[in-house]
Amino acid sequence: MSKRFPIPVFDHEQYKNLEWSAPVLLGGDDQARLKRAAAAGDASAFGSYPIAAAADFYERFKLRGPNLHVRMCLLPAAEVTLVGRSHAWAIQGALLVDSIDPARAQVLHEWRTPRPMNTRLGPDDGVTIALRELYVVCSHRYADYWVVNRTAAVPAPDARGFDVLSASVDDANDFHACNLSFRWH
Repeated sequence: MSKRFPIPVFDHEQYKNLEWSAPVLLGGDDQARLKRAAAAGDASAFGSYPIAAAADFYERFKLRGPNLHVRMCLLPAAEVTLVGRSHAWAIQGALLVDSIDPARAQVLHEWRTPRPMNTRLGPDDGVTIALRELYVVCSHRYADYWVVNRTAAVPAPDARGFDVLSASVDDANDFHACNLSFRWH
């Protein structure tokens, strides 16, 4: 490892060969129910859920591919730390927005790996998230656009957070391409 440009430690081996099946995208009624439950403090609603967005949303952020989807993330009213990490050949991108409305979505964070096979995705120590609802897209660069990765979500071992995992290739279930860890205290 370079002393001039050290990269954060990321144990990507734990994310290799995971069981995966295509996620079922939640419809509007289920999304609304989960948002209401999370806003009321129901801990069972906190987490990450796959949803669809309008074609204009994907076009605005130059997102393409066979796995088009967004992850709706519902968080508690607590201090939430978000840390990103990556281990992939392609340049990875994590897009976090406050809405999937293409006309009003504000970019909260747009992190990219500086080069292939680099674990740095966002600040080394992460950031603090103040919102209770946000939307995430994990993708990899291809030419002048981004191909949406396959994703999965897993709860944190202590149930005080969750991870959004992603794979940028379709022929291997190695979910360490563009990963985001949400943890609360």
